[in-house]
Amino acid sequence: MPSINTHEVIDRHNRPQVDQRVMLRTFFINDGKFQDPYAVSSVHVFKRAQNLSPATVLNANGLVASSQTSGAAMVFGVTGTGVVGTDLSLNEGVYTQHFNDPDVDPTLDACIGISGIYKLPDTGEFACVLDGQIGGNLSGVDGNNNVIQNTASGSLRYLDIWTVQLTAGSSWKTFINNFELFEDTFIAVTEPLLLRSKSKLYNRQVILGSKVDMKIGTEITVENTNIDESIKNIFKDSVITGATVTIKKQNEDQNLPSRVTVVSSTVVDITSDNTIIYNFDTDTVFSSSNTLSGFSVNDLGARSGTYSLQVEYTMLSEKIVSPLMYFIVK
Repeated sequence: MPSINTHEVIDRHNRPQVDQRVMLRTFFINDGKFQDPYAVSSVHVFKRAQNLSPATVLNANGLVASSQTSGAAMVFGVTGTGVVGTDLSLNEGVYTQHFNDPDVDPTLDACIGISGIYKLPDTGEFACVLDGQIGGNLSGVDGNNNVIQNTASGSLRYLDIWTVQLTAGSSWKTFINNFELFEDTFIAVTEPLLLRSKSKLYNRQVILGSKVDMKIGTEITVENTNIDESIKNIFKDSVITGATVTIKKQNEDQNLPSRVTVVSSTVVDITSDNTIIYNFDTDTVFSSSNTLSGFSVNDLGARSGTYSLQVEYTMLSEKIVSPLMYFIVK
């Protein structure tokens, strides 16, 4: 399960319950590449049933109307300019630290003036967290300086509206996403579940020097004949957790090790349809700076050739290890 500052969170697409810490993650893309906006002003959460079209909450400039902010279920605001930067001194409300990768400079990956909106390590990736845990006291302040208590506490569909400035001096714009909270994700069955999984690597070739997302689809089948179809359908979405990706070079040269591990990583994304995504940077993994234990660039031989990829993940009480899946680096 992902975390922000040691707090476990659940991604918006993983059937989150109303009493969980729900990560509303958003990716910003400009001209075909991920890019950080210059500034983030706010994130407004509205109940979708009451706001079926943008016109119900936006003004003539396409921004959230000040008259509508009091009707928001939650507002994540800013305590300063909102400029994306490196100031670590600001209070983050419920989450008291900025998100930082412990393996990099702790002054990185922060936002100046952001209150409850987080700059995640990857470029263009931001998140805020709805904290519905019992005893939580999450609240925000809207553009009129009104305190908005979090009322996104029902099993409903919601809109999250991000107000951002893409470049310095540009006009503010809004980006509208949606998510759904569930009242109760518990199910009950009368016999042990017979789950079968099948993994498929979609990438067959990788060009040396490229940085590509390796995509591993996972098909989940419930083989019990007496289980209702409605329960079987649940297992088509967001079932696997704790994924690890391992990539090895397959050598045919007798003077080299037969297999050399170049990647062993838990830094992966898992989509709502159980697809595992690992960002494979060939320049990094094939360099002498690769810090993986036991790795030696001299054991690779030619960097081009056949590689195997294997995934491990948890599915209910089972730990699944996939068969080796092969691809070519050219």
